Amino acid sequence: VTELALLLFGVAVVGTSVKALQRSEFGALLPTALAAAGRLCGDKAAPDLLRARAFALLRRLGDAVCALVPADLPALLDAAACALAPSEPLVVRVSACRAFCRFLTAVSDKPLRDRLLVERGVLTSLGSLMRGADEELLHLTLESLCVIVRQCIDTIVSVADELSTLILEIWQGSRADPLVGLQVLDLVSCASAGDQRLQLSMETVLMPCVLRDLQPESDPHASSSAVQLYGVLLKRAAVPLVGLLWQGVQPLVALVMCSEESGLLENACDVMVCLVQRSPTQIIDAGLVVPMLQCVERLLGPGLDDGACFFVGPFLTLLLEKFGSSFPPHVVAGLLHALVARLARAKLPYLQQELLVVVARLLHQDMPGVVTALANAQVSVNEGTGSRSGMELLLSLWLANAEQVRARRARNVTITALCRLHDRCAEDESLRSLRVDGVSVPPLAERLLSAIVAALEFENERCRRSTEHLKKAADIPSDDDGDDDGGDDLDDDDKRQQRLLEDYIDLEDDSDEDEEVAELLTSGGGAGGDSYFDLERSDPFHSLDLRRSAVEFLAQLKQRPADEALVARITAAVREASAAGPGK
Repeated sequence: VTELALLLFGVAVVGTSVKALQRSEFGALLPTALAAAGRLCGDKAAPDLLRARAFALLRRLGDAVCALVPADLPALLDAAACALAPSEPLVVRVSACRAFCRFLTAVSDKPLRDRLLVERGVLTSLGSLMRGADEELLHLTLESLCVIVRQCIDTIVSVADELSTLILEIWQGSRADPLVGLQVLDLVSCASAGDQRLQLSMETVLMPCVLRDLQPESDPHASSSAVQLYGVLLKRAAVPLVGLLWQGVQPLVALVMCSEESGLLENACDVMVCLVQRSPTQIIDAGLVVPMLQCVERLLGPGLDDGACFFVGPFLTLLLEKFGSSFPPHVVAGLLHALVARLARAKLPYLQQELLVVVARLLHQDMPGVVTALANAQVSVNEGTGSRSGMELLLSLWLANAEQVRARRARNVTITALCRLHDRCAEDESLRSLRVDGVSVPPLAERLLSAIVAALEFENERCRRSTEHLKKAADIPSDDDGDDDGGDDLDDDDKRQQRLLEDYIDLEDDSDEDEEVAELLTSGGGAGGDSYFDLERSDPFHSLDLRRSAVEFLAQLKQRPADEALVARITAAVREASAAGPGK
């Protein structure tokens, strides 16, 4: 009966705020329920399911426990730590594990937390839970271990080698499960971000196995998992890279040159981006620039599908940024040829977008050189088909896909490059008269203008939607409004919040990501930070005001387009953007 009462009470009040719960008809029962559950958690004589239900109820009512009975938290944590012991029934251990992690974050007493982990054997208990655990339990224990590492990093350092050995054991046993693998990577990232001693311990314990799995004869799934783990370790390692970490670079490059596994090659691009970002001097000194360019050539080639070269664009962009000034003209011309050929074969919108970004960036750096190189190149998309001028093929694909380029930095890079191409038309007769898709009407300059105006129209629409979103947000009452109304309007508020969330998601990447997301990606979470996120945020084009740039470009046009409909679009788009003012 008691177990049923705890179950029903938990179901009835789940999701209710502490204030609303106290005002509700269950408010009078709350102290009794908390006291009963707390007593049962520490009572080993109570039935197993009843104890498990007590831990589950307290976890569900975590906010109420922290707000109403904070003095009971140490005792509750101690009971949960004891209930995690291997001698306890599994159902109790699982519920106690969830409760322990829920309330560990609510206690600021560091000596208490450390004492529970060591004296009560929580780390040992979690290790025994992981070994032989099914998938669901393994997810729970890994998540719990991440919480413990974040909250009690000094204690974890004292058992660094034991933790690293446990991680290695779990990683080796879970390489066939991508979800468990991601949790292991998150745990490695969390630990290495917390203390350099943990990073060094994991390098020592994990890297020998990583190097074995990077060999060409290894199982492809094992190699792909090893590449991911190698990348996470690299992102926190001290530079210059030494020892086993540096020894992994050559096998990684060799693996890219022979593998056809899309997932492995995607992960390898991320790792090579990290290597170039963190230690470019070592890459040069070790003579690895040419092998990495050969990797790019293979990824852009016809032998791999879109998934395999998904991230070749950001990788090539970084190589050009760091080492491009030393590339001879014939190398750049070869890269341009390969980029346009791959763009013509690409089906995935993201890949098309990122390849266009690379070409657009090259146009920004050397407009005459790129235009000449592509004009002189003949690109064959598929074997057995005729070839086309590289410049004509590029512009055909670019103008056809311009509206699909929607990421902020990509829009900024590509549209400003189109503006420069339009200016180039005024002084380059061969470019101006280029027959894109075999037609000369409308002329190339007007087709470029149409794409630029479409981009400004998109920016105007985006800003309108952003303004509407902010107005809607201003109409939403704060959490403190209507405290005396008994929460009767919660359903309406939930619907209003849901509509706003849908609107916000529909804004795509129009505004800067939430600071907490940025912090997650660049600090302890997100498997060591996201290399592509870092690249994008550090790019000057990311912060460019495209709306303002487009208005300035269109306002200084020296020649009026012949198409009156296009003139009308330009006038309307510039007027709307100008009326909004800067930064709107």
